[in-house]
Amino acid sequence: MTLKRLSLAIVATTFAVSVNAHDSQEHSYWDKYQSLATEISNNVESSSLEKLTKQSVKLTKLSTKLLPDFIKKQPICTEYLTAALKAAPTMTSLSLDDIEKDYHADGKLPAVKSASCYHAKDLLVHPATMAVIGKTLKDTPETRKQMAHELEEVLEHFNQVKVAAGI
Repeated sequence: MTLKRLSLAIVATTFAVSVNAHDSQEHSYWDKYQSLATEISNNVESSSLEKLTKQSVKLTKLSTKLLPDFIKKQPICTEYLTAALKAAPTMTSLSLDDIEKDYHADGKLPAVKSASCYHAKDLLVHPATMAVIGKTLKDTPETRKQMAHELEEVLEHFNQVKVAAGI
């Protein structure tokens, strides 16, 4: 093999390893998200409200890693999801009424162009809502029921988004 061919082979291999590492990192965010959502769901009745709230904040942050990957695969969602991502840092400190009106009902978001965009947005909004519930409501069976409902939504939307993202 000539030096030139060897150099090209090394470059091609390095590129392939780099691309695979990047894909692997993106997939690990999806895996971490699903794992944490499942963990919260399994412990929603037994963990402290404080722990559930912290985990909900973490799940919200993980969603901000997934959504840019989803946008690459579904560019029709760029404007809608970018607006949701810009709101992410403050979303967990809103009131329940505001998060419902502004982000569940899309009051502060541009028009949605595809159902898959809506499902993807909910990977951010539902965990943020769980965090708001944990921060603002007393620890009662009804509060935990609300959190469990948000988690059901998270897991349902997650499966739909994975299919739309080709994962």
